Amino acid sequence: MPCSSVADLCPVTCAGCGLLCDDVMVEVAGDAVRLTPDCRLGAEWFSDRVRSGEGPPATINGEAVDVDGALSRAAELLRAARRPLVHGFDGATVEDARAAVALADRLGALVAAGAVTGEWPGAPAIPLRGASTATFGEIRDRSRVVVVWREDPETTHPRLLDRLGLGSTDRTLVVVDDRDTATAQRADVVLRWPRERDLETLASLHVLQKGLAVPSSDLVGGLSELIDRFRAVPHAAFVYGPGLTDGAGGQRRALALHELVRALCHQRHVVTLELLRAAGTRSADDVLAWQSGYGGFVDFASGHPELVTATHPLEDVDVTLGVEAGVGGCVAAGPGVEVWIGTAAAGVAAAGTAHRLDGVPLALQAPLPGDAPTAAVLLTRLLAEIDA
Repeated sequence: MPCSSVADLCPVTCAGCGLLCDDVMVEVAGDAVRLTPDCRLGAEWFSDRVRSGEGPPATINGEAVDVDGALSRAAELLRAARRPLVHGFDGATVEDARAAVALADRLGALVAAGAVTGEWPGAPAIPLRGASTATFGEIRDRSRVVVVWREDPETTHPRLLDRLGLGSTDRTLVVVDDRDTATAQRADVVLRWPRERDLETLASLHVLQKGLAVPSSDLVGGLSELIDRFRAVPHAAFVYGPGLTDGAGGQRRALALHELVRALCHQRHVVTLELLRAAGTRSADDVLAWQSGYGGFVDFASGHPELVTATHPLEDVDVTLGVEAGVGGCVAAGPGVEVWIGTAAAGVAAAGTAHRLDGVPLALQAPLPGDAPTAAVLLTRLLAEIDA
């Protein structure tokens, strides 16, 4: 049922994290936002977007301009680009991502559905080898062992463990982490080793599940216990995210995890759930896969989509187009010039479709509709401007 304002406490879908909880009641009183069920992360997300409509509709080099002028300048930058990059998507909807991929195809651009900062983690593991995945419901109803690998969903995805049904006596929560996190405090078993040993431990688990011995190691006891837990159940799940995949060699570690899951599936069903930080990343990744056949990093420079496997894919980028990166807006950046155009925040000022962490599509409502255009509308106009 539509509501006229957030203060009406109508149920809405919160895109404060990738869980996309669709049973949230929101109340705004001045600058304060209260959510029911209570969630600090969701309240901050709504607060940021309720305030994001303040200020000019667009800027060039920080100076206020109208949207038409900003679009014209952005089109000039992108037409002249030798190696454009389209990235961001933190708050993007499926509709925004479709428009972005269409624009990238026209430009021959590189598209990154994930982060473009930090060390290159390597070619995306899932497009190379695939993945065994599941919905929240399957993990909740079937997984007897759930391993959270170097993530703290109690902080980053506050309702995840409850939605996965963890906490019952017939299920085991295993946390792999050398930090003392809120999630580790809820775990039945905590396995600790430094992050740089993740590849070693994943390879050792792969060997142990075959019934073979591994070289002497201080980790063998804990790893053998984990394999025994897998052997005792018909269904298990791995929950992982940037703690495993980010940084140098990150996708190699992800590949090792998926290879381990593939091997474990010979005797039982084992699935994975990737914890993406931003709600829009999964939507963009899925759209990119539909439109190009690949997810993650895709290059349209040759006239057809290619999976990016280069070790330094961003070194030649001269113009970037950020789509819904951070708190709304589309940003075109080139040498000495930056263009920013404000957008209507999906889930607050604009409706749309978003994909939950497990790939389930959900509708985002617009409890406080505004006058700003959506990113999809802006990108469609930008494509027309470039073709004009």
